[in-house]
Amino acid sequence: MEKILTVKEYERMSEEYDKVKYRCKNCGHRVVIPYQVDKQICSWCKHYVFRNPQDEFRYRLECERKKVK
Repeated sequence: MEKILTVKEYERMSEEYDKVKYRCKNCGHRVVIPYQVDKQICSWCKHYVFRNPQDEFRYRLECERKKVK
């Protein structure tokens, strides 16, 4: 039997999802990124969405470093 959420439970769940949603810079779609992951692929445009600018900088720096070698 499937449990039906109350309005209060649904609102709390929605608030928690809003805490881990980040906007894609390319298309504007909001992507859920779990706490243990630094980046996620946008399901609309297939570009990476990063949790914060530092993670994006580290990723871009690592890509450039690999190109040089």
